[in-house]
Amino acid sequence: MKNCVHRTSARALRLAGLTLVVMMAIPGFSSVRQPAVAGSFYAGSEEALRGQVRSLLEQAGGEAEGNVRAVVVPHAGYVYSGAVAAEAFARVGTRPVSRVIVIGPSHRASFSGGALPKKSVTAFRTPLGELPLDQDALAVLRQRPLFDGPASAHDGEHCLEVELPFVQQTFGEVELVPILVGHNSDREALRAMARSLAEVIDDRTLLVVSTDFTHHGEGYRYAPFPMDAGLGERLLRLARATGELVALGDGDGFWHQVETSGDTVCGRKPVTLLLELVEHAFKGRGRVVDVTTSGHVSGDFRQSVSYVAVVFNGQWTAWTEPEIVDELPELTESQRRAILALARSVFATHLEHGPEVAEWFAVHGRDAVLDAPAGAFVSLHHTGMDPGTAGRLRACMGVIDARQPLVDAVVRAAVSAAHDPRFPALEADEMASLDVEVSILSPRKPVPGPESVEVGVHGVVLSKAGRSAVFLPQVAPEQGWDRRTMLDHLARKAGLRRDAWREGATIEVFTAQVFGEHEEARVE
Repeated sequence: MKNCVHRTSARALRLAGLTLVVMMAIPGFSSVRQPAVAGSFYAGSEEALRGQVRSLLEQAGGEAEGNVRAVVVPHAGYVYSGAVAAEAFARVGTRPVSRVIVIGPSHRASFSGGALPKKSVTAFRTPLGELPLDQDALAVLRQRPLFDGPASAHDGEHCLEVELPFVQQTFGEVELVPILVGHNSDREALRAMARSLAEVIDDRTLLVVSTDFTHHGEGYRYAPFPMDAGLGERLLRLARATGELVALGDGDGFWHQVETSGDTVCGRKPVTLLLELVEHAFKGRGRVVDVTTSGHVSGDFRQSVSYVAVVFNGQWTAWTEPEIVDELPELTESQRRAILALARSVFATHLEHGPEVAEWFAVHGRDAVLDAPAGAFVSLHHTGMDPGTAGRLRACMGVIDARQPLVDAVVRAAVSAAHDPRFPALEADEMASLDVEVSILSPRKPVPGPESVEVGVHGVVLSKAGRSAVFLPQVAPEQGWDRRTMLDHLARKAGLRRDAWREGATIEVFTAQVFGEHEEARVE
């Protein structure tokens, strides 16, 4: 009888376990996202973790502030980045917060847009307890495009989880909106996501963006800087300059700095999303409150990650669009100098992976004229050689159509010029012996025939049989060509017969503002 009872109890337990498994598989059954990195990235027990977070916050040097609406914080193990994260959370203070939107990069899944937790998940747990999810806000986002990334991306992901003990220690039990952003998200997608997020943000919302900055070392497949005594300071300068752009709310500058340099900022897409919100739906200011690297913490720079903390003080607002200059006017002398400086900073950042682009944006800020749509070419010439001299040109690449802001066109043109396929790849040590020239293009327009082309006034685009080529306005005068000679050379550049322009070809013209270093600016 005893054995019978034992067998019955065992069977009951097995059935109960089966029932639990079945219930977990039923759509709509609630579940809690369990911690994945407790005991490794941070202390694993409630008592130890509470003491760890409390100690980090108490040691932070900043005073609590009353209107922090967003923070950018790192997500490494607390022994490395916890003190930096605490500098931001300590400044949040105790203002009323009922919702925390925490956004970070997906390290495990590849997708575009945002990934929300499974509908069945009702809370995220840490050793300090559970944080309930804001189901109303999540329901709104699920109805918007671009928030349909794989919910499985949250499985095992650490970047959101490591921020939660700070949230719990600071606010207690608040509702959570966890969002992972896919690495494949482009600027348009991030802007659209930001606009949707603006619908669920209110005065009781804190936005937490989780990211580490430069990952430097062979293990990260990014080691452009020498392993010497100056490495630590170089990494700090780069992190500080990039972080300052974030604090300025300059999404364009941040995007260009990271993309031009190839910097390994893992959360560059979530940060860009935040900066879209700051530009369009926020009134206030940001500032960097701490910068360090894991190398400075451990003394080992062989594998070093940079950490930056930024806080934004102000108020969330309704979404607005900035004013845009529809047609590019003639640039002033100071604007031309700024554009030349931008092109040179792009070469420096792209070739040496430094912060020069970030520093340019920090100095020049936003200029509505420089944000006007335009095409642009960037040329490099050997210093001291007269126009038309053989071998003077070192590179010339660009963007013909005015489909992007002038600043974007110049950045793209300069990066392309560094890899002009007609020449060897550009080396950083060449730049001291090269002059930079920029050509800002008007929209191109078709002309009825070759006779409409004005040499020295028009740039020309020749198209025929699926082939095309372009000459800037200054090319023909520099080479001493008349109209026919110019068109002959243009046809050959397009891979056509020399006289292919005479029949069946499409000819488009444009004008350009052309200016360069070490010469008087001119308009052609």
